[in-house]
Amino acid sequence: GRFGTITVACLLLFTGAIGKSAQLPLYVWLPDAMEGPTPVSALIHAATMVTAGVYVVARSHVLFSHSPTAMLVVAVVGCATAFFAATIGLVQNDIKKVLAYSTVSQLGYMFLACGVGAFTAGIFHLMTHAFFKALLFLSAGSVIHAMGGEQDLRRMGGLASKIRWTWLTMLMATFAIAGAPGFSGFFSKDAILLAAASSKRGGAVLYAFGLFTALLTAFYMFRLVFLAFHGKPRFDEHEVHVHESPKSMLVPLVILALLSIGGGWMAAPEFFGGENHFDRFLGPALAARETAVSGAEAASAHTLMIQLASVAVFIALAGFLLAWWLYVRRPELPGKIAAAAKGAYTTLLNKYYVDEIYSAVIVRPLLWISTRVLWQNVDARGIDGTVNGIARGAVFMGDRLRRVQSGNTRSYAVWVVIGALLVLFAVLVWPHLGASAGGAQVLR
Repeated sequence: GRFGTITVACLLLFTGAIGKSAQLPLYVWLPDAMEGPTPVSALIHAATMVTAGVYVVARSHVLFSHSPTAMLVVAVVGCATAFFAATIGLVQNDIKKVLAYSTVSQLGYMFLACGVGAFTAGIFHLMTHAFFKALLFLSAGSVIHAMGGEQDLRRMGGLASKIRWTWLTMLMATFAIAGAPGFSGFFSKDAILLAAASSKRGGAVLYAFGLFTALLTAFYMFRLVFLAFHGKPRFDEHEVHVHESPKSMLVPLVILALLSIGGGWMAAPEFFGGENHFDRFLGPALAARETAVSGAEAASAHTLMIQLASVAVFIALAGFLLAWWLYVRRPELPGKIAAAAKGAYTTLLNKYYVDEIYSAVIVRPLLWISTRVLWQNVDARGIDGTVNGIARGAVFMGDRLRRVQSGNTRSYAVWVVIGALLVLFAVLVWPHLGASAGGAQVLR
């Protein structure tokens, strides 16, 4: 029926979006893609290309809104990806790997928004995320440049006083992604959490996971800042001459920092009982975000928004304080915690062994099939065998015919006589044999 067809179509579209926007289980390519140049990571792999899947789902809202099943799948996959990637980011030591998994996590937030019907909130977070994630990557590139190519957070520390502009801009981006009040991420992420809490299908669970993911996000991002910029230097200052980046690198950082601070203020009037200008702007293109809250009998939607925003601010503050306590106040504690929970720490450090599982279950069997079956049998013996067999046959026939060309005139004369006799037989005798056979049939 129509419902089943729309659901299948939406799920197939979403499957493509999963691969395009690095959601579970097709996310493993994105962290590997971050190995490229930092400006490429900032522009393509963080702010533009990977968000195309979110855009496809949002623009297909007319289809998805007719399939509650597909919408629920989108929300669950997005929520699971956001939480899953955030847990991996907790223990990564490569500065770009932390940002890579934060990108996967934030993309999950966008799909969560689309799955609960808040398409404009998802696109709004896509926009604000482009500001602060591009800033985070470019700031990370400035740190790597200052450190002479070093990307390991364990070999940094104490950089705030040496590269102050880079530290300031990365701090602004970190406040934005953590959802600090007044920054762009505060408005867009809170809009998503409000929509999740307002959802009639699994809203409480989606909101709880989204809120806990916000705590993890604030923690691992401030962990990055504290490890890179604060504490004692964990590198040889005689070998590494830390220096601030040139103005050509700093000017884009400052511009993006301003956008990370002010990019979300177009939604600010909604927090004061006014209108969300971004919703109104995208209204003709996207389905309006549902703001009615059926479960809140005593409180209005606006009151609920303020309450949930207050909770989100508390969560961001908790993530900041936890990271400060572990990496500034008591820097010896993370090592002790990792040793005490070695199994969990190793699992997170190895990214749940998903790459190894994919290699064992998919990559190696496909390599075996392609090598042992397709190449050695189908390609080498089948296709190549046929081509080479034709060539060998031609060589064999040529070798046999070559022996006729012996240079012996008597042999040539014998073959000429044989050929002449065959021609005479075909011309003179064969027609009479055919006529005799036909007459015998007539007599019968």
